[in-house]
Amino acid sequence: MILNKRGGPTVQFQVRYQGGRKQFDRLEGEDPTVSARAFAAAQREDGKGWAEIARITTEVVERKR
Repeated sequence: MILNKRGGPTVQFQVRYQGGRKQFDRLEGEDPTVSARAFAAAQREDGKGWAEIARITTEVVERKR
């Protein structure tokens, strides 16, 4: 079955740090890569802080019915 209204994949950025995870979607007027990198840099500034940035691409292959 071919879907007529197929959208493209969505891209999100997720920062893992010692406090958990924070997700950065595309926000109005803001670039999520800049926001994610700034947040990760702030987390690394702490004494033993660390942060990891992941780009997550999601594409729906088959819709739920």
